[in-house]
Parts: sequence; C-alpha cells; structure tokens
Amino acid sequence: MKKAFAICMIMALLLAAGCAKKVAEAPVNQTVSAAPAAPAVSAATEAPAKPTGDYAFSFSAQTLGGETVTEAFFGQHDLTMVNVWASWCGPCRGELPELGELYGKLPQNVGFLSVTIDEPGDLKAAQDILAQNGCTFPCLDGQASEGLTKNVLNGIMAIPTPLFFDSPGNQGGAMIVGVPQGSSVVDAYMAEIQARLDLLNAK
Repeated sequence: MKKAFAICMIMALLLAAGCAKKVAEAPVNQTVSAAPAAPAVSAATEAPAKPTGDYAFSFSAQTLGGETVTEAFFGQHDLTMVNVWASWCGPCRGELPELGELYGKLPQNVGFLSVTIDEPGDLKAAQDILAQNGCTFPCLDGQASEGLTKNVLNGIMAIPTPLFFDSPGNQGGAMIVGVPQGSSVVDAYMAEIQARLDLLNAK
C-alpha cells in the first residue's frame, strides 16, 4: 500500500503544473449527450480465450461496477487499449468525453479498458466523473489488483497513459504519455490504434 501511495504521489507531483492548467479547460461536470452502449464485460471473463499459461501475465481486477475482469479480456480482442488515469488529474478528466466517444467507434476486434489509480476503497470521485461524462467503458480499480500493479502500473511515470496489448497480453509498441495534441483526441487515438493493428498484422 505504501508503495502504491508513493507511486501516486510521484505522479501527482510530475503532473501538478499540467493538471492545474487543464482543470479550467475541462470542468468535471462536462457531459456527452449520447453515450455508447457498453458491451458486457462478463463475456470476457467467463473462460480464458486461450489456454492457461498462454498469456504474458495474469491479473484479476474489479470494475467500479463490481464485475471481475482478468487477462482473458485480452484474448477476446486482437488489440486492447488500456488507459491509466486518476480522478485528481485534470488532463485525464479533460479527455474523458472523447474517450467515451472513441469507445463507441472502436472496431469489433479492439477492446478498451480504463484503469484508475485512485486509492482503493475511495473510488466515488472516479465513478462520479465517469458518469458525468457519459463514459460507459469498463473501469478497473488498478491499485487493488496485484497483477495490474506489478505488470502495468509500476512502469508508468505520468498520466494519462494509454498502453496497447495484443491478444496474449504482450504490450505492443511504446506507451503514450499525456493527451494527444494537435488534433482531436478521437482521431489521434483511432490513428494510433490502426497503426498498432497494422504492426500486429505485419508479424
């Protein structure tokens, strides 16, 4: 717990200036008029899509709605985007409406997981912000999952950070740090997703 708290504090210090600038630009109560319908998370957790041991790492995490998600989620998609964020991070909050829009436009073979690093057991702020922004994608309690902490969170030095994983759970390409600049968030992420899919198909 102390280690997780230390990571959280480091991220907060690194992002203090950027977060302060973005808070005014992205009020917490910003909403999206038409939220996409969320596919059932449970379909990806009923049974592994691959034999046990065929994943790069294992994890078990609870969504903010109480569903259990495991590494089998990766096996349901050719590519999964995992976005790490926190409710206290202004830039993270600022891109949530666009992430909600992106979620509704993803190709069928691409999955999306949101992972909050808010303190375990204190997730109401994250729940409220997601609801206010019309975000229906699954959001995991990252710090309460030893598998996610060890294999995903420990390698992150700033947020928001999107990472991309292939079907066996291998990270594909470099992580992206921060909100995309110079174009719409949706267009930037869609281009990145297509580029990662192209790399997978070229193997």
